[in-house]
Amino acid sequence: MPGYLSKLVPKLLLTAAIALFGLAIVGCSDNESASPTATPTPPSATQALTERGAFAVGVATLTLVDESRPTDANGSYPGAASRTLVTEVWYPAEGDTSAGEIRDAPLDRSGAPYPLIVFSHGYTGIRRQSTTYTAHLASHGYVVVSADYPLTNLSAPGGPRLSDVVNQPGDVSFLIDSFLGFSRQADHQLEGAIDEEAIGLSGHSMGGLTTLLAAFGPLRDARVKAALPIAGPACLVGAAAYDTPALPLLVMGASEDTIVPWHSVRAAYDMAQPPRYLLAILGGNHLRFADLDTVDSALGTLELGEGFLQEVSRVADVTGANLTSCVSNAASDLPEASLLSGDRQRELMRLFATAFFDRYLKGDEAAASVLSPEFTASVPEVRLEAEPGPD
Repeated sequence: MPGYLSKLVPKLLLTAAIALFGLAIVGCSDNESASPTATPTPPSATQALTERGAFAVGVATLTLVDESRPTDANGSYPGAASRTLVTEVWYPAEGDTSAGEIRDAPLDRSGAPYPLIVFSHGYTGIRRQSTTYTAHLASHGYVVVSADYPLTNLSAPGGPRLSDVVNQPGDVSFLIDSFLGFSRQADHQLEGAIDEEAIGLSGHSMGGLTTLLAAFGPLRDARVKAALPIAGPACLVGAAAYDTPALPLLVMGASEDTIVPWHSVRAAYDMAQPPRYLLAILGGNHLRFADLDTVDSALGTLELGEGFLQEVSRVADVTGANLTSCVSNAASDLPEASLLSGDRQRELMRLFATAFFDRYLKGDEAAASVLSPEFTASVPEVRLEAEPGPD
């Protein structure tokens, strides 16, 4: 194995735990000396983007089986001839708008068809790791789906296997196929629900990598119109992937992320074509992008052996990444900041994500003002680089 791979362990924690954040640590308490800071809410003109939207939120769970692709053998697991994805879907629903989620509620057809967003969980994550984000988008008029990926979710048979991420863009396409099919199906709960010309992707950590691979390069799905990776290890995507047709990209990360370094997060922005945006949440960490109110150090010391490094190498073989680009001694270009509370970090995530998808999936030109240096100058916890491209 090349010597530089062994340097990934002390240099990165990179995809290391991308994030061993699973839900095994739900309930962990903060243990760093710095107390999370409380900060003002966004200006009133944009509060609607951070708060619950006008729709009640329905939720349903489906078990979908892709008979066309196998699940690889994994440790003691012999593999399967198909790929099974237990999938959650959130959608605008009829019912009480003050309720949290309404199980199997009727679709609210008043605003249909709605854009579709596929959300991808992180390594050792689960489909419901980020419900404050996915349900929020549904309340703002989106159909949002998230599946437990067969071999990278917390309960994967044989244990989570990082290299199966290269099969997840195919899972994303299968999810898009499935939900477009439901939308076309007479008498289905989601009949007429989805705007086939407005499909977006988002994902956290390893799910951010899945988002990039399904949006750019040889594994991409050409139906995708916008992509928003969150704290994803973008250095595991080769530069050639961005030679494919450009699409709107918002790359989001955090200054105090000790799991996926900032240089790896911003690599997608640096390689992509406009329209592109790079948003850093100052004082944010890795885990609080998910519904976890804990610090990255709660993961403890990660023991990464040769088997893990081989998994990373297998990913790079498929994606065309140059792994030496993942090893950097460069100082971050972000200022250090006190940790934000989880509520504030996720509030900022919702603000900019909702504006981004409203702009590029709904054609809401007013939302573009949020994705501007003029606006972000009024939000001290963020830094934005933006190249929206020609109008």
